[in-house]
Amino acid sequence: MTAFGEEVAASEFDASSSDATPAVLKEYRAMLEAYGRASAARTETDALAALRDGRAAMIRLDARRHGRPVPIDALPPAAGTGRSRALTGTGERHVSTGSGDGAIEVLIDRPEPGRPALLEADVTGEGSFRLQTMTRTEDVTHTGRTLISSIGEYHGRRYLPADATHLRITTTGRRDDIHWSTRVLPLSAATTLTSEHRGHGDEVLRHNGGPALLTVQFRTDTDWSVRYLCECLRTWEACDCRPPAWPKGAPGIPHGWLSDLLTGAGDGRSTLRLPRPGFVTVHEGSGSGSWYLTTQPVDIPPPPPERQGRRR
Repeated sequence: MTAFGEEVAASEFDASSSDATPAVLKEYRAMLEAYGRASAARTETDALAALRDGRAAMIRLDARRHGRPVPIDALPPAAGTGRSRALTGTGERHVSTGSGDGAIEVLIDRPEPGRPALLEADVTGEGSFRLQTMTRTEDVTHTGRTLISSIGEYHGRRYLPADATHLRITTTGRRDDIHWSTRVLPLSAATTLTSEHRGHGDEVLRHNGGPALLTVQFRTDTDWSVRYLCECLRTWEACDCRPPAWPKGAPGIPHGWLSDLLTGAGDGRSTLRLPRPGFVTVHEGSGSGSWYLTTQPVDIPPPPPERQGRRR
């Protein structure tokens, strides 16, 4: 509650300012009301519920003030015999937890509002776990990709796109069979890619160097993929950063093809071009396989500056 109170004070919102529209004031009052309920709560469950409502109001308030899509609450879960709704909330910001059989949508609280993030998930037990992204705003409702689908234990990190507003989590298993937690981190928390990197399962790595060739090797019995994302955080279709002049015959897929993605199934080896600093996402479906990445810098002079066209 102390941390939430500090967040409320740091919002520096002036209810008399010109941007204090009726919708903005509604979220501001909801945030203060939730803080009051949390302070007066007599049980941990009531305090956590109030904190969750307060942070949701804070997220909507920030979105309205900065012109971003405003997330809305998910529809209430359908009642079902023998299905208990997963409980979330530990009081720690950016963390959600749950256990047992059920389904829930969790509002994403981003450390950097409006920007992509790093999603860290831990699952223990013998049940199944599925995590999808959702975009649920005042204007759009859209089910995104399945980021995680596992049976049994899972420990990994996935790239969380900026347009997702909720995480839809579906689990099967008795309460003692499966426990899960998710944490949302800024992309700056990604592990730095080194010249030799070994790992298992899913990971997001930060490439800090210049042009390089990334050789990927997988030992697995399932599908795998490796994707490069430019530091501008746009997809390869939308990225307008100038590609380097790769040496003739350099391994990897030439620019103009789907040059940011490698996919395979089973044991495999391939090469991906890393044109500039950015991020590398590694996905290994089973979580029990292994991968080995090696990075070789390529000496390429920077492209000349673009000429400025004459104004008419």
